[in-house]
Amino acid sequence: MSFSLDAKEEVATNDIPAKDCCKRAMLSGILRTAGTLSIQNGKYIVEITTELSGMYNVVAKLLSALYGVNDVLTVKKEEHPNHSVRFNISMPAELSDKILYDCYILKKNYAGDTEIVKGISRHVITDDCCERSFITGAFLGCASANIVIKDINNLKKHAGGYHLEFVFGQYELAVDFGHLLADCGINSKMMQRKKLFVVYLKEAEIVSDLLALVGANTAVMTLQNEFAVREVRNNLNRQLNCMNNNLQKMVSASVKQIDAIEYISKVKGLESLPPSLYELCILRLANPEENYENLAKLMTTPLTKSGVNHRLRKIVEMADDLRRQNGDI
Repeated sequence: MSFSLDAKEEVATNDIPAKDCCKRAMLSGILRTAGTLSIQNGKYIVEITTELSGMYNVVAKLLSALYGVNDVLTVKKEEHPNHSVRFNISMPAELSDKILYDCYILKKNYAGDTEIVKGISRHVITDDCCERSFITGAFLGCASANIVIKDINNLKKHAGGYHLEFVFGQYELAVDFGHLLADCGINSKMMQRKKLFVVYLKEAEIVSDLLALVGANTAVMTLQNEFAVREVRNNLNRQLNCMNNNLQKMVSASVKQIDAIEYISKVKGLESLPPSLYELCILRLANPEENYENLAKLMTTPLTKSGVNHRLRKIVEMADDLRRQNGDI
């Protein structure tokens, strides 16, 4: 399963809220994000479509606690060509109207006509605890993430970041949901994707806070571990890249130095050089892969790394001067 589906399945196993107001808020969050309405024989029919296998138990517990009914849900399982599975959970028709009004998804206007509530009604969020319950319901109903958890031994860098989103079909609902998150200390952003409105979180810490808020504690630990693994992997990659770059520079410099030494040897002979440069030329030819520090230790009169570097640059400059004199440049 995906990281987000694992997290949702975890939340689905948690106890439902203790207070009735929070139960209604949670049920409202589920219905506003995963529910669809239709009318049959003049009555509203509510159906929840989800990939979450634990959704049935959550909704059944909420209905039992709020309305004292059991075994009233029907569920159909659909398998799609891409091997994904969807569960269609239908509410009983005789109870649908009451649920929809209690959850403030439907209301009567001043003319006495039924209309769908835009946004999240203040009657659903009666206390701070209801905010968390509605967010939890919405998380179960429509949350998704692009987060990929890799094996710790996999050194390949994952290109994806930490992105979790909630998708709504109604602008007002998305705006109000963003306000709920803000009230809980979670910063979010909103964008439009075709006819849908997406409230999304981008940073690992913010995603972790959201998961902790809805009770996905195992997912929080998994995400924190992944965050730590990525940091270690990124630091290791940076160190390896730095080492590779330094090695490439060293090899390039060594090749240039050896080429200069061989040119001087061919044109003038190395014996024409001062003793200190002559000795370094012989050492460089004999040790083409050694770094400056090791070359310095091999000198009869020990030098510093900067001293070796300075003398090798001088040798390269002397070779360049000879090339110019001989028209080889």
